[in-house]
Amino acid sequence: MATSPARRRPRLPSPDISAAELLESLPPAMLDEILSRFPIRDAARTSVLSRAWRRRWESVPYLVLHWPRGTPSAPIDAVLAHRTCPVSEFRHPYVPETEFRLSDLWLLRLASVGVQSLYLKFKWTESDWLSLIPQLHMLHSCIFSCLELAVLDLEGCDFPGLPSGFAGFPNLTTLSLSEVGFPRGLGGLEAMISSSSSLQRLRLENLRMPDEYEQWVIHAPNLQRLLISSGFVYGLQIDDLPSLEEAEINLRDYIDVQEIMNLNSRLDQARILQLSMPFSMDNLLEGLSQSFVNLKSLSLDIPFCCLSCLLSIFYLVRNAPNLEVLDIKLGDYYEEDEEVDIDDLNAQRADDLFSSLTSVHMKNVTWNLYEMAFIQFVLAEARQLEVFSIHESRRCLKFKAALAVAEVA
Repeated sequence: MATSPARRRPRLPSPDISAAELLESLPPAMLDEILSRFPIRDAARTSVLSRAWRRRWESVPYLVLHWPRGTPSAPIDAVLAHRTCPVSEFRHPYVPETEFRLSDLWLLRLASVGVQSLYLKFKWTESDWLSLIPQLHMLHSCIFSCLELAVLDLEGCDFPGLPSGFAGFPNLTTLSLSEVGFPRGLGGLEAMISSSSSLQRLRLENLRMPDEYEQWVIHAPNLQRLLISSGFVYGLQIDDLPSLEEAEINLRDYIDVQEIMNLNSRLDQARILQLSMPFSMDNLLEGLSQSFVNLKSLSLDIPFCCLSCLLSIFYLVRNAPNLEVLDIKLGDYYEEDEEVDIDDLNAQRADDLFSSLTSVHMKNVTWNLYEMAFIQFVLAEARQLEVFSIHESRRCLKFKAALAVAEVA
């Protein structure tokens, strides 16, 4: 049998070689890769290693710049002033009102060197409610020069109007806007979304809109995840989303039946769907005709206080033949003003209703008549059911605890 050649043990560095010299022996690309993974403070500290390392961190491409809350503006200014290569990520979770104008200078510098991910949260010190502030800080228009952006996450600012001829952010995959205003109208937001052809994740939360607005459309054929949370729809329309995988729509304070149904009907490609529904005596999804054939998991935040609430669930579930997981969080409790009509519930029975359902989870249960009727209906119809979990509301638990104390007394 032939013997394998003896392996050579790796040669250890000479004890006379310094740590800096040992690092210098590594390929430059490897050194850049190591430094790019350092927090900015640690990367800057490498300047004390040797003369050759004094300014090396300044030219390392794609550094991550995270600035914790309370960071003075001086180090941010200094770091950006010395940067000569693109930044991988610039994150400031708390830009105070006193530094709003300084953020314009940061953006100008980032636009000149390039930035891939930008997170800016503008915080007002005078009010915790941005809705009470008449005018937010206007983001600098150089944002449109940051063409390397893959992630744009903004909060608490106004967005400038799109410049003429703007062709979008070609690399943008994630757009997240919270408490962001569009004083010049929603056409700019519509154009920015539609022209960013790589967009995969979109989050729009409590946008500030002008008093007068027109209809606008979300057109994003490659969008995979969508979150909309708002007290108003502001003329929003959703185009076909053929790549959609997950959607979350929170319209708890909005009760325009037609607009709610129009929005939900455009989510028919989703595999995971989360809906927060407002209280209404009308069936908000009556007439929903789209088939949600891809839907596997449905989460609902809905009050159980009248027959229309149950019917809204039935209308949606009936159009989701492959639904496996149903998660219901019961919203604010209203005293039911009518008895459950068993005949109305029996009219919803169908051979394929709940046919694929394997898991049901109900939270904040108060054991009112409609909840009990729904539980009984599911147990009778869901033949493949494996898990049915029920969590009482805290109100019920407190009531039981108070009742136990009263009985002891």
